[in-house]
Amino acid sequence: MEDIFKRLFKSAPSKEDNGIYCFGDENDGDCFDKGDIANWRNGIFSRSWRKRELLDNNASRHLLDEIIAYNEYIVDLACGPGMGFIPSIKQTAPEFRCLATDANSLVLSEWKRYLQNNEKFDNINFAQFSAFNLPFKNNAVQAYSSFIGLSSTRNGNCGINLALSEIYRTLIDGGLYYAIENEWNDAPAILELFDKIGRKPWSVFLEKQTSWHDRFANNGFEVLYEENFEHRSIKADDNELGKAAAEFGVDIGLDFTAYIIGKKAERN
Repeated sequence: MEDIFKRLFKSAPSKEDNGIYCFGDENDGDCFDKGDIANWRNGIFSRSWRKRELLDNNASRHLLDEIIAYNEYIVDLACGPGMGFIPSIKQTAPEFRCLATDANSLVLSEWKRYLQNNEKFDNINFAQFSAFNLPFKNNAVQAYSSFIGLSSTRNGNCGINLALSEIYRTLIDGGLYYAIENEWNDAPAILELFDKIGRKPWSVFLEKQTSWHDRFANNGFEVLYEENFEHRSIKADDNELGKAAAEFGVDIGLDFTAYIIGKKAERN
């Protein structure tokens, strides 16, 4: 672990495994098994490392350029099997310092194994912790990034707001969070579809639907940049909701948006 990241932590990790700092709360993240490892080793990691999705999209490329131009490092939250923004950052600026983090230690250890065996990965560090309990000091972190990290957070709106409060607590005044998050494009139409097929709506649709813009603002942040990234329509072979959408001719899906949000010097 590089000193630039060691200085951010408020306490020592509960353990260190092959250079990965581990702080606990693994149940807050996705659960993976041997089948996932086989898939990662059979091409998923190599494709993720070379992906061009964020580099070729204008909105996400703006985020990448801003990260590299104005920060000494990035802490990528809930990086998962895709490793968040880090592969795209490294394709653009190989020496840029990154801390890859996730609640699941298995995905981090497999990423480190892959990179050691296949790629040059100078200045990539690894730490395991939950987004609900960031192990950093107050007002310490310069910049975070996340690709669909908070959108997939457990515990619905409560989990998202807890993670945002932790990001706010640990960012320096004026610190930045670079994110691509998603939200369903037409919740009323989705609820109507569930009613038509006689199924109880998924739990996400039983909560109050709040835009990401409002979530950020409600947690004390200023939205500095907001741009459409893409729309992904749900398909018939995705799940029961996609099948219903195809049957009734409804275009529903997820809107992905690129954000740069800043921590205000004083929280109202």
